Amino acid sequence: MALTVPLERITQEARRVDVRKGLLALVRLLGNLVLGVPYVVAWCLRTLVLGVTLLWIAAANGWRDAGEPRAKGGSGE
Repeated sequence: MALTVPLERITQEARRVDVRKGLLALVRLLGNLVLGVPYVVAWCLRTLVLGVTLLWIAAANGWRDAGEPRAKGGSGE
């Protein structure tokens, strides 16, 4: 039993396929990865730094307020 390969049909289909569309999609994907990943990482890092800074300032203010004597005549007595 011989195996026949339809070379003419394969050749015609290969010529119909536009390789440039696939390459363009690949270039767009790589561009998005190269530019997008550092952007997202930087955004997350900046948000984390801002959050830690806000927490640090809140803790420092709480520490400072806890060390001060209470005012007399307040509603907390």
